[in-house]
Amino acid sequence: MGRVLTQTVVYLALLFIGYGFKKGGIFKAEDSGFLKSVILYITMPAMAVNGLKDLHLQMSFLWCFLTGFFTCTVLLLVGMAASKGQDASGKLLYLFSFNSFNVGNFAIPFLTGLISADGFAALCLFDIAVAMFLYGVDYSIAESRKGEGGFSLKLLVKKVFCSPITDAYLAMLLLAALQIRLPAPVLKLAEVAGNANAFLAMLSIGILFEWNLDRKNLKMLLGFFSLRYITVLLLAAGVVLFVPFPQDIRQAVCVLLMAPVASVAPLLTENAGGNGAKAAQINSISIFTGIAMMMIVYMIL
Repeated sequence: MGRVLTQTVVYLALLFIGYGFKKGGIFKAEDSGFLKSVILYITMPAMAVNGLKDLHLQMSFLWCFLTGFFTCTVLLLVGMAASKGQDASGKLLYLFSFNSFNVGNFAIPFLTGLISADGFAALCLFDIAVAMFLYGVDYSIAESRKGEGGFSLKLLVKKVFCSPITDAYLAMLLLAALQIRLPAPVLKLAEVAGNANAFLAMLSIGILFEWNLDRKNLKMLLGFFSLRYITVLLLAAGVVLFVPFPQDIRQAVCVLLMAPVASVAPLLTENAGGNGAKAAQINSISIFTGIAMMMIVYMIL
């Protein structure tokens, strides 16, 4: 318990340092663009290589992928039902925010050092499924509502399998399947760069963080988060009771289900014609709810 509490305090401190430096004029919101590029192209792939360097494949990893896809399907259906009576903007808010998870930039850094190598691999497989759903199913539904076509396999492949982190996941899974280990200098480089990922990820989130809580939206926000966490808690119970995971993988997946909304959700919402500002507000609030819920579930399991 002490370990996860320490991790939580450190991550919150990094978030507030980034936020405080932005408010103090040391950082600007635009500076997060540079940090995000470093994270996307250097530290996250390095983190994946370092985390999966001793990976041994097992059947439960396939279950992780299927669990991720099933989770997003359930959240999509619940979100569509909840937003049925809302306008187009409200529907888009639920479409991209309700059934997405910030895995690479938040859940994995948060859990670094707290989970086993197999638990880390479980998060990677879950993340691939979430990305396929977010950029494939969700994006296609949004485009269909705009009258701009339906599902695009080309777009899905481009968005999912051309991202550095997904490529790193797949490359390490392939090397594990072939029982090939990378040279020691490469692994050392991945270790050094990967260890910086958590620091940079939380710092960038702090720079982007905004706390503009509009009381008029309080009822909507309470309804959104209450429904989201009731749903994911039920899904977590299903993972514990019915999915044949080893204990370390079960713990990793259940904690991941409590993660914040995907950081790209506000951008996708705005690009689809929705209210990007409201989506950003949900995203910011989800960071604190996510930290609290992840810590609680980790300690319970």
